[in-house]
Amino acid sequence: MHLVAVGDNITDCYPEQGVMFPGGNCVNVAVHSARAGAPTSYVGAVGTDERGTLLRDELTAESVDVSRLRTLPGETGYATVFHVDGDRHFGPFDRGVAEITLSEEDLRFIATHRIAHSSTAAQLTSQVPELAARVPVSFDFDVHTADAYCQDLIGSVTHAFFSASHLSESEALDLLAWACDRGASTALATRGSSGAVFSDGRTVLRQPAVASRVEDTLGAGDAFIGVVLAGLIRERPADEFLADAARASAAVCERFGAFGPARALPAALHFPRPSVHVS
Repeated sequence: MHLVAVGDNITDCYPEQGVMFPGGNCVNVAVHSARAGAPTSYVGAVGTDERGTLLRDELTAESVDVSRLRTLPGETGYATVFHVDGDRHFGPFDRGVAEITLSEEDLRFIATHRIAHSSTAAQLTSQVPELAARVPVSFDFDVHTADAYCQDLIGSVTHAFFSASHLSESEALDLLAWACDRGASTALATRGSSGAVFSDGRTVLRQPAVASRVEDTLGAGDAFIGVVLAGLIRERPADEFLADAARASAAVCERFGAFGPARALPAALHFPRPSVHVS
């Protein structure tokens, strides 16, 4: 296998639509990398409930190796997604059994891959140096941008990803330079409708966003990351995989959920609608 995604999974629940989808940064990245041609594995944990079965089934359907996906007593995590005045907001959430400690057997399995991807949501930051000792690490820092959290981890990261819609282009470029100066081989900042910027420490590329009929932006950045990682693994030209990543990201925006068919939300799950002040 080429890519292994490690940690974080969730079930994205849409109470207003009465449906749910498999998700979580690491799960989404694994799926979109597999779709882009990189054989992919996932290491994590789900519960013994219907949502755990959903995650396992949909990863299998996407040709992601789930041989190290463990089932633990308890519930699979969930996040609730609402739309208020056209904007996406997150309501109640629970990570369930997803927060795990990687075993030595997990680490040996991970070491058979070319890249291991994880994220802030995976809650595995203390084990990132252990991962990096065995395999190049890809890490999604989300909105953390050169803060103390980044500074503690960047030395263990080969491929750094940032959500930088809150930054100007010049600030995003400074962030990429900062990451590469501290050892990252590549760095990418996604900037929503402003596109993305990518650097390998020598060359900077700008990728415009692809126009789409936006229904829901959930998972769009994860799709971008997955396609970029597949491109790096397959040693494709950066301008080509960035264009493909932008198209994949735009496609995700045109539907609810990050991937997979909608499943009916279990009747036992009831979530209050958040106020417009929820972020």
